[in-house]
Amino acid sequence: MAVGWDRWLLEYNTRRTFLRRAGFTTLAVGAGPTLLAACGDDDDDGGGGGTTAAEGPAKAPSASGRVDFLSWEGYDIPDPLKPWKTENGVKVKATYIGNHDEIQTKLKAGGAGAGYDIITYYQGYKPLYQELDILEPLDEQKLPNLKNLFPYFASKEGNFWIDPDGTRTGVPWTWGSIGITIDTRRVKSMPTSWHDLLEPEFKGRVAIPDDPVGAFSLAAHIQGSDPSMTTKDDGEKVFDFLSQVAAQSTGVSPSFGDATTKMTAGDADICYQGWAAMNEFAAAEGVNSFETEVPKEGSFSFCDAYALPAGADNVDTALAWMNESMDPTVNAEAAVVLVGGVTVADAVKELPKNIASLYAYEDLDALLERSPFYNNPPIESDEFVTFEEVQKRWQEIKAEAGS
Repeated sequence: MAVGWDRWLLEYNTRRTFLRRAGFTTLAVGAGPTLLAACGDDDDDGGGGGTTAAEGPAKAPSASGRVDFLSWEGYDIPDPLKPWKTENGVKVKATYIGNHDEIQTKLKAGGAGAGYDIITYYQGYKPLYQELDILEPLDEQKLPNLKNLFPYFASKEGNFWIDPDGTRTGVPWTWGSIGITIDTRRVKSMPTSWHDLLEPEFKGRVAIPDDPVGAFSLAAHIQGSDPSMTTKDDGEKVFDFLSQVAAQSTGVSPSFGDATTKMTAGDADICYQGWAAMNEFAAAEGVNSFETEVPKEGSFSFCDAYALPAGADNVDTALAWMNESMDPTVNAEAAVVLVGGVTVADAVKELPKNIASLYAYEDLDALLERSPFYNNPPIESDEFVTFEEVQKRWQEIKAEAGS
């Protein structure tokens, strides 16, 4: 088991363009870039607050005092941010979550931001967070490092971080893509289609992480549907495919870490909703035979953004934190810690080779066209499969698979 990962990886993937390319695109080995509810330190209170955007060049605000952080363990990137915190005397009080829904639950229950200064959101939650009025607009004049982002992550594509009217609500800072992960000790050639996982040779040999929305999103994509707009009829085809994949397993794994361990132990050979980070998790266990690639149907990607909850009281320091996360060195160090992707172009050349090779940065737009970002299924709908229906049907599928 990859030590320290399971707690926050359990729902990490409970993550708009047309597909231009067919064939086979590598996400992991061989795709090297050419661009070269626990609490942390309970420190003294600190103040701060937002100001009206000034004219002229963007400039990061002064940072000071305490930041109250609410998100996954590890997303406060304590080591990459340590020099910045030390220089500015910033203290962090971190409250860690066990699943993504705890963020909106805590914020709405506490009211007026519930005392938190900085949160994160998976891009698929953006419509819900807007509906709940959780997100505060970000002052781009205080985020000069926005200029460092890859063009895609700087754009309004999908309105995941920037609303149609240009209002910014998030700073994308870590991401990843899903593919098929194999152990080449037992699987000698990479499947070219997701449907290959249903072949008799993989009966009882498929690992599946317990990620309902991720599993549904991938299956919907494979069936040619947007998971946020999958009709009830099309949803039945999606759930049927998921049931077939689950029947190829010996039970759903609680997390990506456990799925990795199942494969390294020889109890599974191939992973549905695999992740290039699993290559590194396996290497940490002394197994260097994992490969992750995306087959011809494509896949989906996921991204997390820093955001400002309504009612935050140390706004300037939160914005300075977000700005620092887009520093190339900090962004690269965060990717190493989280075994993830970078959103900053100049961060690629600062990555060690094994982390840089996880994603094809030399043609990032093509990768994201074949493995796009999606919104979550809607909370309520008479036409489309809803978030609640996904959760319910997934539990039924898990039970059938013997989990």
